[in-house]
Amino acid sequence: MNLAGQGGTERYIQTLVEKLDGREISASFVCNEPGPLLDWMQARGVPCRQLTMTGPFDFRAAKELAAICRADGIDVIHTHFLREEYIALLAKRMVRGLRVVNTYHILTENGTAIRLCNRLLCPSLDAQIANCTAGRERLIQNGVPAGKIRLIPNAVDLAAFEGADGAAVRRELGIPAEDFMLLFAARFVEGKGHLILLDALRRLRERTARPVWAVLPGVGELLEPVKAAASDLDRVLFPGYRSDMAGFYAAADVTVCPSESETLSLLLLESLASGTPVIASAVGGMLDIVTPEHDCGLSFPVGDAAALADAILRLMEDPALRSRFAAGAKKTARAEYGVDAVAREILKTYQG
Repeated sequence: MNLAGQGGTERYIQTLVEKLDGREISASFVCNEPGPLLDWMQARGVPCRQLTMTGPFDFRAAKELAAICRADGIDVIHTHFLREEYIALLAKRMVRGLRVVNTYHILTENGTAIRLCNRLLCPSLDAQIANCTAGRERLIQNGVPAGKIRLIPNAVDLAAFEGADGAAVRRELGIPAEDFMLLFAARFVEGKGHLILLDALRRLRERTARPVWAVLPGVGELLEPVKAAASDLDRVLFPGYRSDMAGFYAAADVTVCPSESETLSLLLLESLASGTPVIASAVGGMLDIVTPEHDCGLSFPVGDAAALADAILRLMEDPALRSRFAAGAKKTARAEYGVDAVAREILKTYQG
């Protein structure tokens, strides 16, 4: 990775390492900028290297990466963003037998130059993992050969969300058991939709007397601006980055995801594993999750705060519907998004 941060991609990598390292694979980690994921890897005893990567066509970085692969006996490089993918593909030309697998995490429409580069470079890619239907379609539009793409969803460790103490989290946050609690855990960056949720809360304030709490864990450059935008709202809490999210899902009545663009949201998958109903914008990979077949929640048009408020109010006023969605959430998580089955598919992709 370029930046070893603490977002959804990092949790994806952690899940794979936890499941496969020391049993099916021997993992190593290479990054440009250090961060919480690097700290986690080092604490776990994973061999780590720092590699300066100035751009996708950094030939010096590619030569250094090739040298690392030869020295450490690396068979597969698993990349997660375009810069690292291209550097790995350049390194592949220098190391016989090296495989490169990339996972597509962000729905980005590439420009003409990058689409051309994809057509030139991606035929040498061994596999491109798309974690949702919309991701697969966008990759093809971006010039990635359809035959290289494997649709493998994100996954969660189902056991990690069993038996979590939601009551303890409510006590910590000061939220009464009878009040309604919304959860939205995401980085505070553009496109996540925090302001849409705040707008929906203002609309709810006029339509219900029941106290509604919105709990927004996370960090990011827009944290302080969002806090300022919420200054006119009561009961909006910002607990910062939390590693103990299982209790937050258990405490919540509903998980909300108002993102403007998203692949297969780990926020929603973790909510399903917890048996917490979801409300999500109808975009990207969230269309794979919130479906009539899954019966786990409601969707609303992207950016439509009024529709989001309607969906929240509907679930507030219909506990039977919330219970039905909770059952559908757990059933869906067990059937489709457990880490064991997904890790096996990714291991097959590594092996070719």
